[in-house]
Amino acid sequence: MTITISDVRFAYGRREVLGGVSFEVPTGSFGALLGPNGSGKSTLVKVLAQVHRASSGTIAFDGVDARSLDRRSHARTVAYVPQTGEAPFDLTVREAVLLGRTPHFGLAPRAIDWEHVERAIDLLDLGDLVDRSMSELSGGQAQRALVARAVAQDTPVIVLDEPTSALDLRYQVETLRLVRRLTRDQGVTALIAIHDLNHAARYCDRIVVLHGGRIVADGTPDEALQAETLSDVYGLPIAVERRDGAVEVRPAVDDALEPRG
Repeated sequence: MTITISDVRFAYGRREVLGGVSFEVPTGSFGALLGPNGSGKSTLVKVLAQVHRASSGTIAFDGVDARSLDRRSHARTVAYVPQTGEAPFDLTVREAVLLGRTPHFGLAPRAIDWEHVERAIDLLDLGDLVDRSMSELSGGQAQRALVARAVAQDTPVIVLDEPTSALDLRYQVETLRLVRRLTRDQGVTALIAIHDLNHAARYCDRIVVLHGGRIVADGTPDEALQAETLSDVYGLPIAVERRDGAVEVRPAVDDALEPRG
């Protein structure tokens, strides 16, 4: 399912956060939103998830205007992974993951709903935590439960708001590999707001760089991750190297320790 974002604007009061953003994420692609804090990444993800309503512009899924979808239809189309602080802390892990199935059943979950729940729990390595309260989990564990909830939702689109920020390196990699596998094997379209430029370069097909609520780069990792653009966006010298067909990004600053006196 192709995501088409056309001239989307959003403001908190008089402060414009998104200033006419337009791009497309094709079916089965893994897209990344990059940019410094305050660039509009999380706001755009929340607009896609209908947490916020755009001031103007349109979002369409395979040409269907998102505004024409009722809440249940939207939840069957888009799964949303919020940041850890938005977790449902009064639930057990299994109950939290089951929330992803609520758009699909009536009064009670069916056998197929529990199958999706158990599959998601297994994919996110949560088997030892299923009966624990979300309030007892570390930030990283709770984040994995939120990803599992989205996987159980089984939608053609998944949007993620910095899902790796609370994870250790192992689960950062495993989560990104899982999302990429969903796009490759099941044709899911994914869009992630993320800070790690190298993770985005390694796992994502498409990169959109935001700065001040506007797009300053859009394309493949090789096209979008340019040293001059990134240096301007992040406010420090950045070097971009290409090794064995992969893009690597690093600060081009002298970080050697000063000798102690």
